This record gives sequence, C-alpha cells and structure tokens, in this order.
Amino acid sequence: MTYHKSGHENVVQKVWELCHILRGDGVSYHQYVTELTYLLFLKIAKENGVERLIPSGCRWSDLVEHQDDDLLEFYQLALTQLGTSAKTETIRSIYTFPTTVFSHSENLRAVIDGIDDIAWNDVSGDRFGEIYEGLVERISQDVRSGAGQYFTPRAVVNSIVRVMKPKVGERIQDPAVGSGGFLVAADRFVRSNCSAITYSKTPPKYQGTEIEKNTRRICLMNTFLNELDAEIIYGDALTDDAKGLTQADLILANPPFGSKAGSRRDAREDLPYPNANKQLLFLQHIYMSLDKNGRAAVVLPDSVLFDAGVGKLIRRDLLDKLTFPK
Repeated sequence: MTYHKSGHENVVQKVWELCHILRGDGVSYHQYVTELTYLLFLKIAKENGVERLIPSGCRWSDLVEHQDDDLLEFYQLALTQLGTSAKTETIRSIYTFPTTVFSHSENLRAVIDGIDDIAWNDVSGDRFGEIYEGLVERISQDVRSGAGQYFTPRAVVNSIVRVMKPKVGERIQDPAVGSGGFLVAADRFVRSNCSAITYSKTPPKYQGTEIEKNTRRICLMNTFLNELDAEIIYGDALTDDAKGLTQADLILANPPFGSKAGSRRDAREDLPYPNANKQLLFLQHIYMSLDKNGRAAVVLPDSVLFDAGVGKLIRRDLLDKLTFPK
C-alpha cells in the first residue's frame, strides 16, 4: 500500500526544510522554531484575511517586497514596532521583547521566499496550530530528550468537540490550553452551525491558562489568527492564577499528568481535596468551575477511576455534584 502525505504534512515538511537555513546561521532547534513562528504568524495573517489588524509596514507583504540589502535591519525594526506600537494588546503580547536569531539578510530572504512559495491552501483552517505542533513533533524526533511538550491529537480534539456541541454565547474554557487546539476547534464548530450574523451578535467567550511562556505566545497567535474573543492567562490554573478564570458553560481539557512537584508557588486553597496528583487537581478545578447546567469533557488517565484514598473522595464528590449523560 502506498502512503501519500496529507497537505498538512507536506507543509510541515517544507517549513522544516527551511530550518536548515537557520541552522546554517548557528541557530538551535528551539530558537529557529520560535523565529519561524514570528514569520509564519505574519504570513498566515495574510492568508486568513486578518492582516488588516497588523500595523502597516510590519505586514507579510512589506517583508516580501523589501528588496534592499538592509532587510535584516528592516525586520528587526518591524519586530520592535509590533511589540510596542501595535494597536491590539494581543499582538503586543505576541511580540513582547522580540529578538531575531538571523545574522544575515541573505538567510532571512531565503526563509521569507521559502514560506511565501508554500501552497497554503493545502492546510485546514487551523493552519498555525497544526504547523507549530508539527514542528514541535519533528524536534522531538530529532532531539533525543524530546521537545518537552505534548499536544492532543487533532482527531481526538475534533471528536470531543463534536460530542460536546459548543454554542454561540457560551463561555468556553481550557485550563491547560497549550496552543489553543480545543478553543479553535470549538469556535470552528460554532461557526459551522450558525450564520455569520448570529455568531457576530453573541460570539462565544474563550478563556485559558498556560504555564509555559512560549506556548502561551503560540496560543495567542492561534486565537488571533482565527478571530476568537479569547483571554489567555499566563499562569498555572492550580495556583491563585485561576482567580482570573470565570465560571464556564463548557470546559474542554487534556491537562498534564503526573505529580505536581518542584514549584515553590503556593497551591490553591479552594480545592477541597489537596494532593500532589495533577490530574486529580485539574479534575477538581474543572467540576468546580462549571456554571449551573455547565458541562465538561476532559482527557484523563484511567487510573483516576480506580485511585484509592483522595482519588476515591474526589470521585464521590464528583458524583454528588454533577449529572452524567446516560
């Protein structure tokens, strides 16, 4: 049987090949993925029709059309302007304290031209999230220790969203939001099941928290490019950072597993059953954060169903407080 790469895989492969140019400038794996996200964001903003929200002089077409030898200096100034002078707070947050790892205008030109030549119609609506996650996966294959990040497979995300059927006007939350896959998929489902007028009158409100700074930046890019009304908090939902989250109509999550160890930050005091198990802590946050008639879908290891001790107490509390579909 012959295996043919999907459009998404082809695009990830082509973007990955551009990394060889950056490596030729002495750039490490994580540095060049960060650098590519700066450029990909501008390109996909143009493809998605949201480039109007980016300051003039800092758009993708400005980079493509700048043919002078001072391209690197022009790019550096554009990054600075995006981080300090953009009208929207989201763009300023994305480009906060930006630095470029390029050392030569020739290499920057080669990467810009390479990105511009890619057939972006081969990628679905969540272009940015798919490509970023594909690049991180490639890093984990090339670096023995892995990339240190995990993203929920898109098939799982889309299946969960179809079952939960998010609606216009709902407050939708992911307390461990990652690159924003659940939020973007939920929004695409909502838009596909109502008219543009209905959506514009009562769009969903999205919230998430992300503990890793660069992943939060990717999530901001992803929600911006897909035009979500989203607040992405830089923080840990298992600490008092969760006070920034409101009660939700729908929570979609695949929280990190394992033990909460190493951090010296104080844990939340409002969770009724304190323990060191992340999945049990997130589970408590989720069912306590649902509004009346709220609903949730969460990916958890099967051990949560059988843990004794505090796990048993949490399951009992969960059954007392929630109604489960039959």
